[in-house]
Amino acid sequence: MPVQTMVSPHVTALFYHDLWWSLIAVLSTALMVLGGVWALRRLDDATAVLRPVLTPLAHRTRGYRWLYWGLGAVWILDGLLQLQPAMPNSAFLEMVITPLLSGQPTWMIHVLGAGIQRWSEAPVMANLAAVWIQGGIGLVLILGRNHRWGRLGLWATLGWGLVVWMWGEGLGGLLTGSASWIAGSPGSVLMYMVSAGLLLLPDRRWRSGQVTAVLGWGLAGFWIVGAILQSRPGSGYWRHLSPIFLQAAENAQPAWISRPIYHVALWTALHGPLANGVATVGLLAVGLAWLWRPYRRVTGILTGVILAALWWLGQDFGVFGGVGTDPQTAPVLALLMAAGYAGASGGDVAQGARTGPRTSPMGGGTPEAAAVAAALGPRP
Repeated sequence: MPVQTMVSPHVTALFYHDLWWSLIAVLSTALMVLGGVWALRRLDDATAVLRPVLTPLAHRTRGYRWLYWGLGAVWILDGLLQLQPAMPNSAFLEMVITPLLSGQPTWMIHVLGAGIQRWSEAPVMANLAAVWIQGGIGLVLILGRNHRWGRLGLWATLGWGLVVWMWGEGLGGLLTGSASWIAGSPGSVLMYMVSAGLLLLPDRRWRSGQVTAVLGWGLAGFWIVGAILQSRPGSGYWRHLSPIFLQAAENAQPAWISRPIYHVALWTALHGPLANGVATVGLLAVGLAWLWRPYRRVTGILTGVILAALWWLGQDFGVFGGVGTDPQTAPVLALLMAAGYAGASGGDVAQGARTGPRTSPMGGGTPEAAAVAAALGPRP
């Protein structure tokens, strides 16, 4: 059913009306807060909470900075996507949330059902809250990057992310028995929470190479688990892989985006076992590359190609169709991978604090690179 048929002009107008007044309220509150900040800054003994953190963002490692800015940007994008006309209407529940019930265990159906009931009772206010919470988290991260209260955005990512992962993504479909990394499981918001957890770690964990090592092992495990889930006979993908691509292709989007997805859907429908075999081998190859040769150029290229294919063909870039809520899992994984590569490059040091020559990824020419090599341990 087209999204337009599930969008009520009255509900949409009511939503934008409330959005306008809430914007005025938020701006008024922001002006009062800024006034209070200005007043407090004039009192030397009352500014402790507003002073920069011991390690401002500009002095953090490159990987930390990339991941931090990226997390703030995706939260702002998520907030903007909630402004689409379909979001406060029935289209959001019917096309995004209700399908999450399929295949879930009984207790999870009850949990999701309670959330659907609460949202349906006041969809305009619920969507308005989602807009401000998600956009607000992003703004707090960006504007508070050099202050202690900026870390509140990271903690809010963990809290609100858990809510969205539960009721907005159905735990990424992990309990349904048909989770597929191709379609975006285990969910982009879980990747947000992983990112926030890493960003909350002390700066020494990043500089010592421990975070880079954890990311390397984590990415290896992620892809290997994806291959295992894709190859499970009970998942049904050995016979019916094409619906993943067909659902993505049917979203409202430019023809040049949907046409290749339709071709892939047709090919997978005609060659079910072979198609799933190719998908499984692809996922496994990436996992083994990270296990065997983490942070090598060939590993990065292979992962980038697979991520690009999944983002386009399986996840449809996440934002099309009028009810897209986020850019999907692939770009957040790419962001995590980039943060890891920055740490393994031997150049992941603070701006203006580089000393000595930059060397190859695992050459150990800088303290950071040597620490990463030691943390990763020997490879076969």
